Amino acid sequence: GNLFCQFQFEKGKHFECVGGKEKGQTQVDYPQAGSKEFVWNHPIDLHYFMKSMQGWPSLKIEVWTLDNTGGKILCGYGMTYVPRTPGSHEIKCPIWRPSGTPKEEVLAYFLGPRPQLVDKDVVFKKAASERCRLFTETSGNILLNVEIITRGRRNK
Repeated sequence: GNLFCQFQFEKGKHFECVGGKEKGQTQVDYPQAGSKEFVWNHPIDLHYFMKSMQGWPSLKIEVWTLDNTGGKILCGYGMTYVPRTPGSHEIKCPIWRPSGTPKEEVLAYFLGPRPQLVDKDVVFKKAASERCRLFTETSGNILLNVEIITRGRRNK
């Protein structure tokens, strides 16, 4: 199998990105036979100027696989907040995907395409009110190693 990740940082109006790219995609990883771990080792370097703590950045993640023809098949969605304290952090981000009807799941097993969200805001912006209405299943976890550096901000 193979996997790759598309990501995007979301932030509030009090944050301005002054360096780096807030969205991107990793390479496609093809692990050794028998391994269930995928490694992307994709550095992300962002610099923010903030006026307030409101709207602290979060990371939106979509995990995909390529089929035999190069088509993309969704494996899942995830979201995590960027840590607020400086230093090294290891973040475990759960990945999930929408479950279809039994008929949709059988079709997905044989033909590939799985149910996807039409409105991705359900995952991120409307998560508290809307996501609880979805039927989902876990797709695994992404382990992120993050280094946070702050300057000119008092840590409490």
